[in-house]
Amino acid sequence: MMRIENSRLVLFVLTIMLCSQLPAQTPGSGSPRDLLPFTNESLNNLKPHLPALFIAGDSTAATGIPSKRGWAALLVDYFDTSKVNLVNLAVGGARFNTYIDQGRWANLINALKPGDFVVIEFGHNSGPLPGIGEETRELPGVGNGPASTIHTHGWYVRKFIADVRAKGAIPIVSTITLRNKWTEEKVERLKEQQPGLGGMSDWSRQVAAAEKALLLDHGNSIGDIYDKLGKDEVAKFFDASDYLHTNTAGAIINAEAFIAGLKGLKDMPLANFLNEKGKAIKTYAPATEPLIGK
Repeated sequence: MMRIENSRLVLFVLTIMLCSQLPAQTPGSGSPRDLLPFTNESLNNLKPHLPALFIAGDSTAATGIPSKRGWAALLVDYFDTSKVNLVNLAVGGARFNTYIDQGRWANLINALKPGDFVVIEFGHNSGPLPGIGEETRELPGVGNGPASTIHTHGWYVRKFIADVRAKGAIPIVSTITLRNKWTEEKVERLKEQQPGLGGMSDWSRQVAAAEKALLLDHGNSIGDIYDKLGKDEVAKFFDASDYLHTNTAGAIINAEAFIAGLKGLKDMPLANFLNEKGKAIKTYAPATEPLIGK
């Protein structure tokens, strides 16, 4: 009897030891896709003979964690990486000016070569001035740091387009992902920075048109899917306390909406680098006209 009890005690201790070495369960985890590799985030392992697709954006595109998974983390699922370099340089909390100030934009530009592509998708974080004009505002430095000047959303979009083109690469202006906010069973499509002054996606569309740059309407591509699924189904992609960041299931929807939009761009070479899964995604055809000025 004593041997049986001792054996149970040893088994109990071993179980405790094993459990203590297991990673803690992350809120929002559980998707099999969370166990697979995500899109490359490094500039150090690129194949120099291949074209590259760079993603510049915020947390809605960044790899993040299972409950806050960005769409660009899953691009690797849809491309043949023997034909194209994928580099997800999106970072949480980023806006145009901080992306520049932290040196992230300079690092991306320095890595560019002719024929590469850069997706420009910013707007969820406050910071740049509203609109597309030339207005500026001086900001005091932090601590003993120097003062800085911020510009409008449109000014930064123009700068990023010009910087990419100067390297012989191709800018792709992208509208932003959608929040889990609804009115009369329709998802919000035009997030305003300030009431009555238009939205980030609106301004990105206007600048892309004026600069004759490619525009990937990521927001409307997502919106058409969300409206079709309905409010209750889309709610499963978001934590109840977070209407901005998707879980992994939502990131998959947003990634496939991006691929659909990419395939909808005329004469887009990147479509040639999609794998079979990417090729199977239906090309985006807008259900409604963009909400410019509305």
